[in-house]
Amino acid sequence: MNNSQYPLARTNGLVVQEVPNEVLVFDMETNEAHCLNETAAMVWKYCDGKTSVPEIAGILGENKGSSVPDD
Repeated sequence: MNNSQYPLARTNGLVVQEVPNEVLVFDMETNEAHCLNETAAMVWKYCDGKTSVPEIAGILGENKGSSVPDD
């Protein structure tokens, strides 16, 4: 079930810190930091290898109150 329809976020080599309305991700391999806004953080959360792309889009749509395309 680990394919592009069921995305799986990488966890190794990352330091992840959740703060209000965003998630901070530090990649120890590249020494790069990323700040994920609320929407990107929600996508990241559901990239668990079990939730499909259409399901993630549906969750985002419910949260935002509007339709979100799969792409």
